[in-house]
Amino acid sequence: MSDDPEEERRLMFGMLFSLKEVVARFSPTGSDNLHVMKTSNFILHHFQSLTGFVFVINTKADVPDLYANLQHIYSNIFIEYVAKNPLYHFNGEDPIDNPLFATKVEEYLMSLPVP
Repeated sequence: MSDDPEEERRLMFGMLFSLKEVVARFSPTGSDNLHVMKTSNFILHHFQSLTGFVFVINTKADVPDLYANLQHIYSNIFIEYVAKNPLYHFNGEDPIDNPLFATKVEEYLMSLPVP
């Protein structure tokens, strides 16, 4: 990926948008529900909340599905440290710039068993 985080974010958004379009076209119900994209080199784990917030983690190819973990990050960390925080103004488009949220996500991910 690029050394430019903004460029990386745009590339990821474009790839996810395109993947969700493909998933919706092939789905018998028209759902664009994407959970995992796996290649021989990496796995992209994806969770989108009912409110439209998207959480993505890229891992090595041998890591098991992290969908439930992304749900946990949304339900227990994002809601607690971003959505409920009256001092934090999040517009839903920019990356989350909340050091406490980042710390809690890192702590949670580091607590997971390593495959």
